[in-house]
Order: sequence, then C-alpha cells, then structure tokens
Amino acid sequence: PEDHDEQSRIAAEFEKKSRAGFKNCVGAIDGILISTEKPNMKDCEMTSCGPKKFFCGRKKKFGLNMQATWDARARFLDVSICHPGSTSDYLAFATSPLKHKLERPGFLAPGLVLFGDNAYVNTNYMVTPFKAVSSGPKDDYNFYHSQVRIKVECSFGILVHGGESFADRCLR
Repeated sequence: PEDHDEQSRIAAEFEKKSRAGFKNCVGAIDGILISTEKPNMKDCEMTSCGPKKFFCGRKKKFGLNMQATWDARARFLDVSICHPGSTSDYLAFATSPLKHKLERPGFLAPGLVLFGDNAYVNTNYMVTPFKAVSSGPKDDYNFYHSQVRIKVECSFGILVHGGESFADRCLR
C-alpha cells in the first residue's frame, strides 16, 4: 500500500511475529516458479522468447517466475508475473513495477523496508541476509531475518497446496 499509516500497521504485525522485534519490515518478498506446460510456438512469438526461456533448470519444469510480496498474515501485497521461468528472482524484481515504486522518493514510510533472501540486493528499501556466515551476531541476524521471511514460504505453500488446515499450521 502507498498509505504510510497502512504500511506502519503492516510493520507492526511483522514486529508481533518477530522474536527479534524487527519494527521495519513492511513486507517479505520472494519468487516462485508457477508451472506451465511447454509453450507452443504461437505463445513464444507472442512473448518474444523461445520455449527454452520458460524452462527452469533448477526445478526441471516449464513455467513463469512469479514475484510476490506478502504481509505477516499471508496476504498478497504485490504480485508480478512478467518473466519466463528461467529468469532469476533478482532480474524479475529489478524490472518489476514494485521496484519502480520503491525507488520513488516517499513511497515507503521512513525506516520501512522489504525483507528478501539472498536472491535480492541490499538497498535502502530492501534488506537481505549476510552471506557466508556460520556463527556470531551476523548469523544470529540471519536466523531472525529468515524467521520473518518464513511467512512468504508459508504463503507460497498456502497458494500451491491450499486448504485451511495448511494455513492454520503454517501461520501460527
């Protein structure tokens, strides 16, 4: 949301769920492969890229890269499905409408940021974990950072698997 009061309410919900008391998280972001069948040539012509671009080698499936931002209650805040499955999360985010909004001065209330994994880059509107640490304060930070981001993973589970019982187990 563009409203700073609503952003602050979202951050307060994340703070309640964060054992570290993070007060600055206005959303958690991640990417997921949305599986599709192999696109036909007509689909490829329409999207201006070949079928190989839709194949995600890591997942061994054809699909689309969906970037999603969620709140602490597993609600979508933003969704972008603009790239084929082989696209990295970083590139999919870098070209998204959300990134352009986040770069606009005054879009986010002062001090608020998104929490993303290491597929993203630290900026004044996004925080990511420290890389290559295994102990000490940076590792502690990474643990609590991932504890906030787990809501995104749970939300993807709800999206993919559905069902109230799954949501109840995941969002406790």
